[in-house]
Amino acid sequence: MKITQHSKKDGSIVYRSSVYLGIDQVTGKQVTTKVTGRTKKEAKQKAQDAIIDFKVNGSTRFQASTISTYEELAKLWWDNHKHTVKPNSQDATRRLLEGHVLPLFGSYKLDKLTTPLIQSIVNKLAEKTNKGEPGAYLHYDKIHALNKRILQYGVIMQAIPFNSAREVLLPRNNQKANRHKIKHFDNQELKKFLGYLDSLDSNKYRHFYEITLYKFLLATGCRINEALALEWSDIDLENAIVHVTKTLNYKQEINSPKSKSSYRDIDIDRQTVAMLKQYKRRQIQEAWQLGRSETVVFSDFIHEYPNNRTLQTRLRTHFKHADVPNIGFHGFRHTHASLLLNSGIPYKELQHRLGHSQISMTMDIYSHLSKENAKKPSQFLRQPSAIYK
Repeated sequence: MKITQHSKKDGSIVYRSSVYLGIDQVTGKQVTTKVTGRTKKEAKQKAQDAIIDFKVNGSTRFQASTISTYEELAKLWWDNHKHTVKPNSQDATRRLLEGHVLPLFGSYKLDKLTTPLIQSIVNKLAEKTNKGEPGAYLHYDKIHALNKRILQYGVIMQAIPFNSAREVLLPRNNQKANRHKIKHFDNQELKKFLGYLDSLDSNKYRHFYEITLYKFLLATGCRINEALALEWSDIDLENAIVHVTKTLNYKQEINSPKSKSSYRDIDIDRQTVAMLKQYKRRQIQEAWQLGRSETVVFSDFIHEYPNNRTLQTRLRTHFKHADVPNIGFHGFRHTHASLLLNSGIPYKELQHRLGHSQISMTMDIYSHLSKENAKKPSQFLRQPSAIYK
């Protein structure tokens, strides 16, 4: 510790020192303070007292919060949290907070939110869900998880002494277990849907566009917003590779992919390459008629990037006309995985192709699908290229 001598205007001598107290346990920042004494001994003593006081106060200078209600705490947490996540996650969390968590807990005073009270609220949510009551929320585990995060933030902010949600037991979700089956086409449904696509008038550009998009998703397993964000520079037609480096968020803006593992190269078969080359030529012709050129693969010629919601509406119409289940765009991704599992692809390769961050995620989602396929062997779908047959 360095102590320096200073002369005051009245000629008296004082001794000053900058003292390092440690790391603030709340903010994570280094904390220093300044002390002044009439003698070196006094300055040194004041420095030691400052260090002791800092440790006694919990190694923080953070002042206890004056927050008293859950709603105040939740809004403070949200104001800080929303800047740490991507727009899609931000939107999902905001809707969960405003639609479920605040209506349940918002009116409570923080000191009234005891573990037994939270347990009873969670039990009621689970009971409604498991009974299949109208308006029950299937994913009540997400409500509990978000509530726990908010209360933990309250502990950090020193608004509450402990997190009363930590010891709450989450009841089993029987409805979720029953609905675990993922949406995808089985062999006959896929044959039927592809036959329907072949019956559409591909001279109409809208039909040609949609047929290409649907078959591309079936052949690659891309997430819909990854596909809609693609530019022609992302597709190497000579080497038959799709480079996934970005996605669209709910605001129709370009974002980095969902995770680091979502950055990936996807090999495509010759039929997909031929389809894309044909589509590109047709797109150039359509763009010329509009007096423009186009770099976005699945451009709608109206917006910078196509609107997922509009395309969803069109897809539902096609499913209805084809008389097949509504599996949504994500169902194409699941169907792609089903094709590959049926052809014997290792889970590790499937993980990379789908862009999952952990192989456990791939196995959790698709292991039962693999068992289903094993019970009903298919001669039709040995590989993704079968979608062109």
